[in-house]
Amino acid sequence: MARTFNCSIVSVLMIIIPFASQAKVTNIQIIDVDKVPLSNIVVYVEPETKSAVTKGILPNSSDATMDQVNRQFDPHILVVNKHTKINFPNSDKIKHHVYSFSPAKTFEIKLYSDEQSTPLLFNDVGEVTLGCNIHDWMLGYVYVVDTPWFGKTDLEGNIKFDLPDGKYTVKIWHPLLQGIDQSFTQKVDISSDVKLTVNLKEAMKPKYEAYEDDDELDDY
Repeated sequence: MARTFNCSIVSVLMIIIPFASQAKVTNIQIIDVDKVPLSNIVVYVEPETKSAVTKGILPNSSDATMDQVNRQFDPHILVVNKHTKINFPNSDKIKHHVYSFSPAKTFEIKLYSDEQSTPLLFNDVGEVTLGCNIHDWMLGYVYVVDTPWFGKTDLEGNIKFDLPDGKYTVKIWHPLLQGIDQSFTQKVDISSDVKLTVNLKEAMKPKYEAYEDDDELDDY
């Protein structure tokens, strides 16, 4: 049985497939305006009531890592649950000076190399943009959510969640999404396995790929 949702923000096609009642697999796929699947898009699902989030569902680990490799942040986008401690190691043999002025997390890790910095606690939800005072082209993102159901789409634009019965809101995020798509939300009622396809309304912003391979910066 197919159901089409006509929303002003994003076109959504939701197909509910009959499975055994105990299976609650929700597959979400993100498609761009040219009908091409999009990888590395943050997708998270928020329950309508907090009672849906039990101790058995919450992740066991509260640590994550944002590394620096080949003068780039690795991964480019890191999505975590709130109250997560993030490590910022430097795997390069040069120095980095990591900072963020974002309201969700403002911090500075001064010039360092070949060492493990003290983990930082991320308590507030939202986008955290990362930069390096030494290498201007370095740009990375931490996106903090308040739900145990989150992740990024794979090469086919897909992500799967195992959700208990209940009502949820699906949201997406990526730094290159335009405003109309960045504000996308879709309510879903989970009572059986669900396939949800999100079609973007606008082309994504151009990717910033500036990289300065300058010998003068070899030691920094």
